[in-house]
Amino acid sequence: MRLISVRFGNVLASNGSVVPKFKAQIEAGGPVTVTHPDMVRYFMTIREACDLVVTAATHAMNAQHADASVYVLSMGQPVKIVDLADRMIRLSGLQPGYDIDVVFTGVRPGERMHEILFAEQEPTAEIGLAGIMAARPKELPLDVLNAWLATLRTAVGANQHDVAVAILKDAVPEYHVPAE
Repeated sequence: MRLISVRFGNVLASNGSVVPKFKAQIEAGGPVTVTHPDMVRYFMTIREACDLVVTAATHAMNAQHADASVYVLSMGQPVKIVDLADRMIRLSGLQPGYDIDVVFTGVRPGERMHEILFAEQEPTAEIGLAGIMAARPKELPLDVLNAWLATLRTAVGANQHDVAVAILKDAVPEYHVPAE
């Protein structure tokens, strides 16, 4: 069995996209809600998302490409969410801050201000397909992973919060303890 993954940006006009949410907020007379003025995201179309899935699957089936297991569309520059909200308000024939307010609701726990397409530990590579990058994630030996999981289970079972957090930090260097 061969496992691959595809990382998406925000897929415009999909069920999880901010575009339908902003559209509904504008049609309701506002306000348009944005978490933070500096929040940025990458965007892609539904067609680009579908093409990425099919292309990654096709590419991964070739044995000579067994070293790539994470595929990401080169999505260009990230977009500030507040700029997207402003553009959508203007495209509706209205003025931000006059006809429709933009309200900042605050960053949710665990939410990142900037998307990370690849972790530092994931060396990226051109795969010969225009607009698509790939990486091979750092894979832990199974015995190391099992040891971490066993220690984590023990710490959680014993209600040892500090030990559990230390194990997570060791296993996942990007892990940040959410503020309580």
